[in-house]
Amino acid sequence: MNKAVKTVSFIVVATFLSKLMGLFRDVLVANYYGTGVLGTAFLNASTIPVAFFDLTLGAAILSSFIPVFNGFLQKGDKEKAYEFSNSFINLVFVITVVFSILGAVFPDFLVNIVASGIGTDAKEITARLLIILLPTTVFTGLAYSVVGILQSFDEFNIPSVISLVSNLIVIGYLLFFNDKFGVYGLAITMLLGWSMQLFVQIPALFKKGYRYRFVLNFKNEGIKDVAKLSLPILVASWVQPITVLINKNFASYLYSGSGSAVLDYANRLYIIVVGVFAFAITNYIFPSMSRFGTDGDKQQFAKVLKSSIKTIVIITVPIFLGMMLLSKEIITLVYARGEFNELSVKLCSGALFFYSIGMVSYGYNEIVNKCFYALKKAKIPMIASISGIVLTAVLSWVFMKYTTFGVNGLALSSSVGLIFVSVILSVFVNKEFQKLVDGKLLLEIFKTLLCGLVMFAIGWLVKSVTAGAGMILSVAITVIICAVVYFLLLLLIKNEELLQVMKKGVK
Repeated sequence: MNKAVKTVSFIVVATFLSKLMGLFRDVLVANYYGTGVLGTAFLNASTIPVAFFDLTLGAAILSSFIPVFNGFLQKGDKEKAYEFSNSFINLVFVITVVFSILGAVFPDFLVNIVASGIGTDAKEITARLLIILLPTTVFTGLAYSVVGILQSFDEFNIPSVISLVSNLIVIGYLLFFNDKFGVYGLAITMLLGWSMQLFVQIPALFKKGYRYRFVLNFKNEGIKDVAKLSLPILVASWVQPITVLINKNFASYLYSGSGSAVLDYANRLYIIVVGVFAFAITNYIFPSMSRFGTDGDKQQFAKVLKSSIKTIVIITVPIFLGMMLLSKEIITLVYARGEFNELSVKLCSGALFFYSIGMVSYGYNEIVNKCFYALKKAKIPMIASISGIVLTAVLSWVFMKYTTFGVNGLALSSSVGLIFVSVILSVFVNKEFQKLVDGKLLLEIFKTLLCGLVMFAIGWLVKSVTAGAGMILSVAITVIICAVVYFLLLLLIKNEELLQVMKKGVK
């Protein structure tokens, strides 16, 4: 097995474990707090720092920092690379500290942006929790800046385990100390966990020869390049966080305010599942794309992009169809205990069903966005993202005002928005790479989707036949048979990506 396969395999396993622990963390939160006042308050408070990072820094760090940093390294100028990265890190520190201070002074303003429809008691608790959680943006910003440096030096293993560390810390609190210190102790522990995402990377950073200096030079050419790239990249990354915020605010007016918590649980589970593979693939290919983009090697660039698109489709098709088939069973098995009652299961499973429709587009968009970031053409994803956000907002308003779909309509609007973004990105990809998304690729995607639909039909029959065997056994049998059927169908159509993976495995 070659180095690339080993690296991707480690990233996938580490990401899977991180997401699994993140899911277990959410299961414990659901068990202790459910969709009641405390659960709603905690989920809303924890959303705000994450949303700020996603909207202002997240994409800029991983998608504009890496190309600029790599550009210095490609020229053999490590000193300039370090000078730029130190200025960038310090700039991130200043921005996140200022946000944390302002947020602590005006917490009610931020709470109303996320969940204006929740009750007065829930708003007060949310504001207090938010003040504790705001500094997580500081540690998250610094941690992901270090991730960018390490990935540029082809160190992927350490960055892939940072979420695992933070999740284990929070899980430890929930298992052993939650009964004593409650939701405020949970917020403090989450802050500690997120700080560890930075500290666990520092040894690897110094091992690479990196040395930190406090310097903040706004005239640094690297900072200027990031400034030019960042705005379109940030806007392009807004689809997921802004649609989540839009839907959460609408949902806060449903079911006495608990609608926002329902969407939160469903969306977190959805992101955990799609993130295992989408983020692993995009994080691995992006530095390579950046180098090919810098070298002007468009042929190799297009080859990596096309292969990545086909791979993400193969992986996400059976997952999204499986989640639609087993949405109620999944929510029941994952969350249905303690304070998470039957109504919560019903509402959350419906939201998960409709979120799943957009899963293939989510993975596709992640890959294509990174393609344009690597080419330093971030305005294209920005245009696509703005279009998706507008469509999602309009559909959410329509569903809320003219239908009784509730959280299902809000989740569906998010999925339709993602699909619309995929269509727009495909148009621009074809212009950039001379019809890369051509009839042949679409035929391969269609054949993969057809395999998935056959799998879905067989899975539905298996689920019906095994329903009397108990939920856990029925789900296990259905999943195993669906996986085998899908694998055999891909072999039957001679899927190129699967055959290549099998050949590498044999070697």
